[in-house]
Amino acid sequence: MEFGTTFEQGLNSLYSEQLKKGFRRLRFIDILEPEFRGYHLEKNAQKSRLAIGFSLSIIVLAAVFANIIGSDPMFAMESVALFVMAPVLLCTLVLSYSNQRNVYNIMIVASALVIGISGTMVNLQASAAGMSYYFAAQTGWIFMVWLVLGIQFRATSAVCIIITLTYMTAAISASLPVDELLFEGFMLGAVNLIGGYSAYQLEYNARKTFLESKLLAELAERDGLTSLYNRRSFDQYSKRVWRQSRRERDQLTIMMIDIDRFKDYNDIYGHQAGDDALKQVAEIISESVQRPLDMAARFGGEEFSLILYGPANSYGHDLPERLRKRVEELAIMHEAAPETGYLTVSIGVAIIHPGASRSLAGSIQMADQALYEAKDSGRNRVVVGESGNTNVETGQFRVRKYG
Repeated sequence: MEFGTTFEQGLNSLYSEQLKKGFRRLRFIDILEPEFRGYHLEKNAQKSRLAIGFSLSIIVLAAVFANIIGSDPMFAMESVALFVMAPVLLCTLVLSYSNQRNVYNIMIVASALVIGISGTMVNLQASAAGMSYYFAAQTGWIFMVWLVLGIQFRATSAVCIIITLTYMTAAISASLPVDELLFEGFMLGAVNLIGGYSAYQLEYNARKTFLESKLLAELAERDGLTSLYNRRSFDQYSKRVWRQSRRERDQLTIMMIDIDRFKDYNDIYGHQAGDDALKQVAEIISESVQRPLDMAARFGGEEFSLILYGPANSYGHDLPERLRKRVEELAIMHEAAPETGYLTVSIGVAIIHPGASRSLAGSIQMADQALYEAKDSGRNRVVVGESGNTNVETGQFRVRKYG
């Protein structure tokens, strides 16, 4: 899928497209899947830590109990618990507090598998010693893997199937009584069916909630009429991208775009026609956002803004002229525009080079001043200002309202 090439794609975000497409296989498109995994891991972090800590405590207590009894089978179970299970769980618990999300995600899956297979060894040794009630721990662990550890459904399915097959294979090899094999096989099957169905529903709902929450967040950041970002989003984003550009010494280009004589257009053709014109201009502006850190916003009324991050070279000069021409080529009649007879825009551009002695507010004012000059010199034109290491006086802009 290509993004940012049409206005409709801008309106229908990746989140809404994924909702329409569905996700019965519990898989998003490649761009969204990593984002969901991080969200899912974070959402289940506390629950996973509690489950791991609880399991670690039970294993240590079981090992202490085995040490007190002191028989040979118990000594073997104690060794597996203390030297295999406990260290794996402890390591996973520690990793859950780190920023190594990918490592932790791998580790929690590995620990679920290791504990399950180690539990198989312990349970079969216990059965051989006449303590078949240890089997309850095996079913309990499988149930915990399905519903408590917070592992995604696909990985959980693989882990629980491997544990179950390993247990049944080992139980058959250990020549457990047929009635015991049948009972344990039935219980494992029932736990996996119930746990699997519940885990699928939980993740499906989690994915749906994730998409819906992202859509709500996007709606709060968008202008209701044009679907471009709103002024609040522009202010927040411009601060972040400004800090990044200064930190990484990258160029930043700020454009201010204003529709010429828009009040007159509304007075002549009505506000509905004015809204339609705003949408058409916004469509052209939205198509200019091609790079990940670029942003288009409705600055207010009939005014728009564009932020281009990184070296613009000729792009910073060519793009605004292309925008101006494309709006003019819409051929929207405007009888109050004597220059062309059509709806047009004026564009002010500020290209801020690395090392420029200028604040964010000063840079926006620089683009604002360039826009004022474009208006003052006849409208339907582009004025570009560049700031290197020199100080340019600001603060006297917008001395009158554009028209």
